[in-house]
Formats: sequence, C-alpha cells, structure tokens
Amino acid sequence: MKPHHQGYFYGLVFAGLVLLVAEGSFAKDAKVQIHVKPSQAYVYVDGAPFGAGGRRISVAPGKHSIGVYNYGFKPQVQEVSLNEGNNENLNFTLVAVPGSVAGPWGRLQLEGASLAAVYLNGKTPEYFVAHGDEINNSGNLFACCAQQLIVPAGTHLVTVVYPHAKKTWSGSVDVPANKRVVLNVNNGKQKVRDWPESAGINSVERFTAGTASASVAIPPVSGGITAEAAQINCGDSANVAWRTSEAVETTISADAETLKQAELNGNLAVQPKKSTSYQLQASGPGGSIKSSATVDVNTVVQSSIEVSPAEVKYRRIGDKVLVQGSSNLEWKASNANSIMIDPVGTVVPSGTQALEITPKQNTNGSVDEVQTYTLTAKNDCGGSNTQTASVHVTGSIEPIPDVPLASVFFPTGYPTARDPGAGLVQSQQEALARASEGFKRYLEYDPEAKLTVVGHADKRDATESNQSLSERRAYRVKGYLISMGVPADRIDTVAYGDTQNLDESAVTSLHDQNPNKLENKTTQDLVWAYNRRVDIALNPKGEHSAQFYPGNVPEADFLSSNNRPRNKEIVTLAGEKTKLPTDSAPNQ
Repeated sequence: MKPHHQGYFYGLVFAGLVLLVAEGSFAKDAKVQIHVKPSQAYVYVDGAPFGAGGRRISVAPGKHSIGVYNYGFKPQVQEVSLNEGNNENLNFTLVAVPGSVAGPWGRLQLEGASLAAVYLNGKTPEYFVAHGDEINNSGNLFACCAQQLIVPAGTHLVTVVYPHAKKTWSGSVDVPANKRVVLNVNNGKQKVRDWPESAGINSVERFTAGTASASVAIPPVSGGITAEAAQINCGDSANVAWRTSEAVETTISADAETLKQAELNGNLAVQPKKSTSYQLQASGPGGSIKSSATVDVNTVVQSSIEVSPAEVKYRRIGDKVLVQGSSNLEWKASNANSIMIDPVGTVVPSGTQALEITPKQNTNGSVDEVQTYTLTAKNDCGGSNTQTASVHVTGSIEPIPDVPLASVFFPTGYPTARDPGAGLVQSQQEALARASEGFKRYLEYDPEAKLTVVGHADKRDATESNQSLSERRAYRVKGYLISMGVPADRIDTVAYGDTQNLDESAVTSLHDQNPNKLENKTTQDLVWAYNRRVDIALNPKGEHSAQFYPGNVPEADFLSSNNRPRNKEIVTLAGEKTKLPTDSAPNQ
C-alpha cells in the first residue's frame, strides 16, 4: 500500500464530496439505501467519509466504491454500478475480529467531534477507529453511558474528518498510561486527567456498544521480520519473512532502499552481495513498529529442514487403522560434509523422504503428539548448524464401537397389510435409533458388516397369515433403520412366521432373567407377547439382540395386550409414522 500524503488525502476527500449530494436533490442522481450491521458502522463513498449508520445516499450514476468500517470488525467494500433513480439496497454485515485487548493503555476522549470520522495514526479509511459521538463521554467503563476510546500508551496522530468535508482537524496527542486525555478538536486544547478505572481492567473487547454507550479499544501494532537461511554463500538466495499484527500498511526496505510495499504478512526472495539488514516498517491505528533482520554472506554452514504438512491425522478403531497420517521431510545443507537427521540417520546434502506418521501412543483415547526431526550439519572447520521441524499428530485410538442390539416388539396384528408402516411404537423406535447409531459407527470399523432382521409372529392365526405378518414386521424394522441412515444394502431380512416360536419354557427362562419384567400376566400372555417380536443380529460378528420383553417402557401393557388395537391408538403411541423406503417394503 503506497503512503498517503496530506495533499492527496484532502484531494480524495474533495473528489468524493463532488459525488455526494443531499437526498432528493436531482432526479438524475442515483439513489441507494445502505443497511449496515453493526448499526454504528461508518459509511464511505469513493473513499470519502459519509456518516455513521445505515442511510440513503444520492450520487452521480456510474461506478462507485462503497465501504463500511467499524473498528473491531473486518471492513467491507463493494464495487457497484449505480443507475439513475432508485437502486437495489446494499447490505453490509461486518464480521467481528476475534480477541481482546490488554494494556498498558490510556484513554482518549474527544470533544467537539460530533459524528465526524476519527482516524488514529493514519489518514485513510483503514485507520478509522470511531465516530466522534462514540468517544465523547467521560463515563466509567462499567457505567451505562460510557463512550470511550482506549489506546496504547504513547504519542498518536489524531485526525478528525467531518462528513461533507465541513472541516478537518489533525494533531499529535500524548496519552500517558492509565490516564485520560480530553482533546477538544474545536481549539486543539488537551487536558490530562486521572483514569482510576484502568487499574481494575485486565482486558477489554475491541468494540462494544449499548443503547447509550460505546467502547473502542485499540491494540498496539506488533510484528517482526526474519531471514530464513540467514547465513548464505555468495550467490545463494535467502528468504525474508515478516509477520505483523494489527497493521494496515507495511514496507520492506534494505540499506535505505525500498524493496516492496509489502503485504501484512509475506515472504521476499533476496540475493544480497554483502551482509544486508532488511527493515520492516508497519503501521496501523495502534501505532507503528520497526524491525530488522540481517542476512550474512559467506557463513560457514547453512542448513534448513521442513516437514509438509506439519499437521497430520491418525485414527485407529480396534486393530484397524482408518486414517494414516503421512508427511514429507525435506532438507538442505551447504558447506557441510556431515549431515544427520535424528531419528532418520545420515543423509545426503539435500533430499526428501516420505514419512508415515504413527503415534507412539498405543492406548485408547485422543492423540495429540509432536514428533520432532532435528538436522545437524557439520564441517571439518568446526562450523555447525542445527535446525528442527515438527509434525503435530492429532486423532484418536478407539475401541470397537458397541452396537446396542435389542429385539423389537409389536402389538397384536401389526403391521397390517393395509398399513405396513404402523405398529412401531415410540419406545421401540428409540431402541432401533440407538442400534442404528451404534451400527453406523461400527461400519467405520467393518464396512462389510450387516444387520440381519428376523421377524416372528405368535401362533394365534393361520400359518400363512403369520408368515406374512412376520415379513411385514421385519420390513417395518428395516425401513425404520434405513430412515435412520443405515444403508439398505447393509440390512438383510428373514421372516419365520410362527415356525420358530419361543416355547413356554424358553419364555419362562427369559422372563426370569429379564431386568424389566412385565408383571400381572399369565404364562400364555407372556408366550404370545414374547413372540410378537423382531430380532436383530450383527454379522459376521454373530452378536444377537437380547430377547427381553421391554416391561419398563410406557407402552408395555399396550404391546402385551392380546387384543388387536385400533389404528388411532397405534398412531398416538408411534408418533409421526416413518414412511417406508420403497426398497424395504414387502412384495405383498
């Protein structure tokens, strides 16, 4: 970003104001309604401040740049082409910048700025911090009506620009730590007051606003510049890398020569012919910083090592590895005749090697490990250089998922041929939902696993009718499992009708072991109730559902009734019926 001189700045303001006219002034103007969130955001048109909050503007038809700024939020700029008359509304919803601000700090209070745009340490919209009405109150930070600007302790350039360029003010203000400086922009006078509340503040958000309060906190600009391969032989290249925080402009220079109007964070390849110092200058609303890094030429030993990617995943279920992290190790060394990478061993001066990243941990639980590779390069002159690179391994080692299999029970006569989706009451749906969730997790471990759904019917009807009834029950269960996300091709169905009923002794034995017994039922009632069921098996593991009758569910007495219930009762107890997928319906 190029520096902005004062003349250029005021010229830009004037140019923007030529375009802006009062609402409804000429019919040939282009009109557009601008909506902003947060409501305190400041609107710019073609780089000129227009005012705080959403508003309707009139400009000359044509292309315009509409920007919305609010400190603590990422600005938004839309390039638009506006036609004569009314145009489609423009909506701006700014995204908050995460993080809070800590001291040392002071407080800057502006009087006489009204709704003017206030810039700190710069004169472009990127340096906008607030409008005057947000920071003109001396209230306590924790009071209902506090309006304040919290800034890093030090000297700051304050610039106030009024909408429509009615007037501007610019000057330096020294803000001591834990003091409140009151600046009157009408006469430039400054007063320093105590700010006792600062002692009780550890950190504050960048921007907060209430009905009659606003707080803007500006963190200082920070950053630095480094030279990767900072020691090179003549003719070799080096890489200068810089990182900044809270900056809006950066410049990279070397020996007083500007190399680049740089990105906020970036890299620059250099090939110096002598030892050279590279300087970073970064500025933002929170001030400016300078940092330097030197590339020395004709260094004895140079080396570098990198791992890409530096973040890998690993996942194992039981004895099966589902996600196996891998990375590439790359290294380079010069002026060295002995190069070793721990734990790889002795290596050539430059090369790559594929790494299969397996955690050292072997117990169940989350995985969070850092594996480090250390390169040591030496020569016969006593020079040496050591570099490291790390791989962060995250993931999990999990036990084989449990599939909670439970037999599902139906009321007498259901589902019917007319309504094959009826009869699966709420408690049995819940049991199937638990089984489906466990089975979907189990499929990650064994994608070839299947559920076998086996339908039964009690003996109170003809064998042929019972066969059809057991088929409907099996298909109803399959349909529900499919509706819960179980793949249809992972479900097999079998129907035995009344041919493989549990006899009286088997039912009596099951009922004695049942932790949730059904009370006050005759043995015959229990035999019939236990055989109105669908069993579920997990294959090829060979696990089978427990055939215990669910005596503790709300519908226990309803399910155990020997009378066929009315359809209204079925709908009430089943809740919203699940529609059967077409590939799960019986062919009848």
